[in-house]
Amino acid sequence: MRAEEKRGIESRPLEGLRIAVTRHGPQAEDLAARLRDFGAEPLYAPTIRIEEPPDLDELRRAVEQLADYDWIVFTSANGVARFWQQLEASTGEQTLPKGARVAAIGPATAAALERRGVEPELVPTEYVEEAVAEALIDSESMAGRRVLLPRAAGARKVLPDRLRAAGAEVDEVVAYESVPDEEGIAALRAGIDRGEVDMITFAAASAVRHFAEVAGPDLGNAKVAVIGPITAEAARTVGVRVDVEAREYTVAGLLEAISDYVTRSDTG
Repeated sequence: MRAEEKRGIESRPLEGLRIAVTRHGPQAEDLAARLRDFGAEPLYAPTIRIEEPPDLDELRRAVEQLADYDWIVFTSANGVARFWQQLEASTGEQTLPKGARVAAIGPATAAALERRGVEPELVPTEYVEEAVAEALIDSESMAGRRVLLPRAAGARKVLPDRLRAAGAEVDEVVAYESVPDEEGIAALRAGIDRGEVDMITFAAASAVRHFAEVAGPDLGNAKVAVIGPITAEAARTVGVRVDVEAREYTVAGLLEAISDYVTRSDTG
């Protein structure tokens, strides 16, 4: 193989692969752009939609009383976006009160905060709820601390449960809901049935759960790549096999894991 051909394969390791993006909105655009850079053809097929919850009273009260909290903990970029919408609508403010202490579950959530002028004080090295809880508990005594946790309806209980066990008073408020995107799921199901999908990416547990609930767990010959262990566990629970699991729970980590898998398959 000529050197230039080898460099081309290394720089575009996913050349020609049709890879479904099940994320929603701007997050889907980001993943799709990176897949193109790696040579893949991204197929837009969102399996979730992010919607406003039917009752915003708890979130509204929380943003009006932010000075009462010792920590505000964000576990997704969607949570940041919805929280800020309510902050501006309820208070007219675009920034948090001076001295607010903020934690973020990982770099994507931290970046969403930084775009709004907030530098999170705490971002764990592993991007799961267990690590956020551990980092907070290690940072100081949680006894008597008030923690605000704005996030998705039906989110895992690991974080609030561990903080409460450590003595914190945790207010969980619903900032948004994740619901099935029927049109996106139908398009993905049809593509799988026609054999037009080489791989499906799932970057959230809700994305794979909603797909399986609506369209069933059979993905034909399409491979499945997930962003981390929580999404992998959700997939296996609903009967979806997992072929690729990112070691770093980010979009970059997901792309690296997919590239490694494809390279091994090509050379094996």
